[in-house]
Amino acid sequence: MTTLRALWEVSLALCLLAMLALLLLLLARVLSARLFDRTSAARQRLLPLLLDGDPTELEPLRKGEIQAAADLTVEIAEMTRGSEREALLARATALGVTDLLIARLRSRKAQSRLDAVEALSLFEGSHDYVIGALDDRNPDVRLGAALALAQHANAPAPIDIVNKLNVGAEENSLLLVSLMVDLAETNSEAVAGLLFEQDLSHRVKVAAMDALSQRGGEYAPLLAYMARDSGNEPELQPRIFRALGRTGHPAGADAIMEGMASDNWTVRAAAAEAVGKTRLVAAADRLSTLLNDPHYWVRYRASEALLRIGTRGVSVLREASRSEDPVVRSAALKMLAEGRA
Repeated sequence: MTTLRALWEVSLALCLLAMLALLLLLLARVLSARLFDRTSAARQRLLPLLLDGDPTELEPLRKGEIQAAADLTVEIAEMTRGSEREALLARATALGVTDLLIARLRSRKAQSRLDAVEALSLFEGSHDYVIGALDDRNPDVRLGAALALAQHANAPAPIDIVNKLNVGAEENSLLLVSLMVDLAETNSEAVAGLLFEQDLSHRVKVAAMDALSQRGGEYAPLLAYMARDSGNEPELQPRIFRALGRTGHPAGADAIMEGMASDNWTVRAAAAEAVGKTRLVAAADRLSTLLNDPHYWVRYRASEALLRIGTRGVSVLREASRSEDPVVRSAALKMLAEGRA
């Protein structure tokens, strides 16, 4: 009887807990709906003010509406440009949006500070606050500030931004390439100068090379020089050849040909890959000798490049597919099959 009573009491307790949880969920749903309705009403009232109000006649909003105004400002600013955006931001400033964002830079929550930095970057008068965020204790906030600043012509020098981010120690985000691309749009020479900084992390240099390679052949001669001059940096040199290949410019042809004769197999593979991306037909004979390279990836990149350079490369592959060397024959046949597929 004692055991049955204990089971009954446990069952009753579980039922009560379930009912309590259900009540809490219902309460949360009701509060969420009320908050949504209140926010929607605030947005409807604020929209005309942001789109067509006279900044000189607007007064700062109450605390309950200012967040809705900030969110609405960011959403509209992303869809507008030129004088329309300037007028929008002027109205938002008059309503007190910038004051709220500046206050949020002191928030204990990193996400709140990051959101504030990204929004403040839209306001020309808040440039100094965004620069100040480069010293934030959180690496994500610093990166967000750097990405926001990179969109403007008056951004700090790339070397200063990189040092603030502490790349290689605290910052290893893949967004580093996007940052370099944006910086190169306004100051490509300064980004190129990062390649010559001895103390910088390889991550910075790789990101800078990727950004420069996206500018076409403009920096192909520089990357070719770096490819030749980086023989004592086995981790960096293959990445330089890949960046050189992405330029698609013939100015890197001689350096690529030299790279295929490197003692480092990763460099040979990267140089062969660069041949395919630059469609360097003159390298066909050299690629054919790499089909019996002792490293699989060199053979694969060489056969892939032969396929990419067109008729001449396909002819070399067909000839290699009849080779008595089983390694050469296998590499050629696999790539020809892949090309047909």
